[in-house]
Amino acid sequence: MMRFLLAVILLCGVPAQLAAELRPEEVAVIAVRGSAQSIELAEYYVKARGIPPEHICLIDVEPGKSISRAQWETEVRPAIRQWILDGNLETKLRCLVTMWDVPLAIGKSDAETGVVKNRTVYLQGERQNRLYRLRTMIDAVNKVHPGTGDPRPLPEEGDSTQKLIEEFQAAFNDARERVQSIRGTPEGRAANAALGKLYAAGGGLANMLRNYRGQLEKNPGNQNLEKLAATTAGQIAGLKLGRAAILRMPESVERDEATLALIEKSDGVLGTLAWINAQLQLLEKNESYASFDSELSLLYWPNYSLGRWSVNVLHHRYDNSYTRHLRATLMVSRLEAPTVDIVKKLIDTSIAVEKKGLEGKIYLDARGLIKGNEKFVLGSTKDYDARLLNLAKLAKEYTDLDVVLDTKEDLFQPGDAPLAALYCGWYSLANYIDAFEWSPGAVGYHMASSEASTLRKPTSKVWCKRMLEEGVCGTIGPTFEPYLAAFPKPDEFFVLLMSGKHSLVECYYRSKPYNSWVMVLVGDPLYTPFKVNPQFDDKPLPEGLKKLIDGPAQIQP
Repeated sequence: MMRFLLAVILLCGVPAQLAAELRPEEVAVIAVRGSAQSIELAEYYVKARGIPPEHICLIDVEPGKSISRAQWETEVRPAIRQWILDGNLETKLRCLVTMWDVPLAIGKSDAETGVVKNRTVYLQGERQNRLYRLRTMIDAVNKVHPGTGDPRPLPEEGDSTQKLIEEFQAAFNDARERVQSIRGTPEGRAANAALGKLYAAGGGLANMLRNYRGQLEKNPGNQNLEKLAATTAGQIAGLKLGRAAILRMPESVERDEATLALIEKSDGVLGTLAWINAQLQLLEKNESYASFDSELSLLYWPNYSLGRWSVNVLHHRYDNSYTRHLRATLMVSRLEAPTVDIVKKLIDTSIAVEKKGLEGKIYLDARGLIKGNEKFVLGSTKDYDARLLNLAKLAKEYTDLDVVLDTKEDLFQPGDAPLAALYCGWYSLANYIDAFEWSPGAVGYHMASSEASTLRKPTSKVWCKRMLEEGVCGTIGPTFEPYLAAFPKPDEFFVLLMSGKHSLVECYYRSKPYNSWVMVLVGDPLYTPFKVNPQFDDKPLPEGLKKLIDGPAQIQP
């Protein structure tokens, strides 16, 4: 109850208003009480940026790479929230900075106890129940006007879900052909009615909608069918909205029960089986881990699902959405590197470069995956390769910066990238290639699966750690397997950065899709490398690009 009340206090205390450029007084620093280096760097950064000294929050954790999910939930998260309340900062802070020795990651939930185990048992039982119901429906379909031939054999008890789904559709198609011979008769109408009920039970409103639309193709302009199709589509949309609202709640058997009830109405028994199978796979993987920083973004959220990710409501697609007001979200950046001296140099360089403007070239390392006008799935490898190509096109057309685009499968090699100011590319897993001569203040990231799994291990070659060692002032990477769609899209993040209108952390949160997930931004959150030399001013920009750049960096919920 106390956790809930604290969340309500925090949420109610944060005003709903447009936020201007991020200011030092809107930043707080999280450091480790038992680490002299963590406190030293926190004080160094606060002084360098003019952040109020009282905006340093000390937490009690063992310095290290990660903490358990239980420690985060019961100790660390409540302590930071209470510190914000005690300092009357709930209406002032927009950004938190995690400092040296603050854990990099939060472990997954315990699969052997609590919610994970309870959900697994419940969903396995529901799966068996629905498999039995599906076999029963297949038997009922086989008995509709059975004819004189041998009946279609029922699926075996141990058949896979996919085979059962295929058998249901095959049995339905066979029955529909059998009924054709008595079409127009009272017996035929009764048989069609029985098949219709079974078809709806198997596939829900979605099957009914497909049926109406199929009939409309044969009878275009039929107003009754058009009305039925429109009404059914509206019902499905409403059920999906309800599901989305329920799935934002914390995982529980009760949440699963409510979700399955809505899915059965929209997608029938077949839909519930597909959802149950997907949930059981997720529970087996137990991807409830996260980066410390990404979880910290949702510090104000009362409770939420830990299965993979939650949407980042500070993303530009929510610019005109009331969701942003309802979900108070903090921006978070990290100041950590292989050594304390590198962290200090990063801070000093960011401040110095900001005053004169970042100079150098843009290096984009695509893989040549796009062939002509080929279509591709959003969030796929081809999508991200196309994003690199689009970024190169935009930078060449609208900026004064030199752009070097490589579309070969091979990556940039040593000596290929002098005066590198901005970089994005892929794919060399945990193996930095020393191809770059980094300009002071450079920003870049490499899209691969483990590039922020450590920032300090001496022997590691992960890209974030090595780029920081080589002088980069801002980079992005995952602490665990992120899935490609978790990365900010290059033609959004770098366009925002080059515009000079948003700081590093604002560009990151305006372009990254998820929170409560695995990504980390390393760099001074206030760093605005193109503040004095913006690259898109006084240009006739396309409407979509203009909205991306000019939209609010954040709406405080």
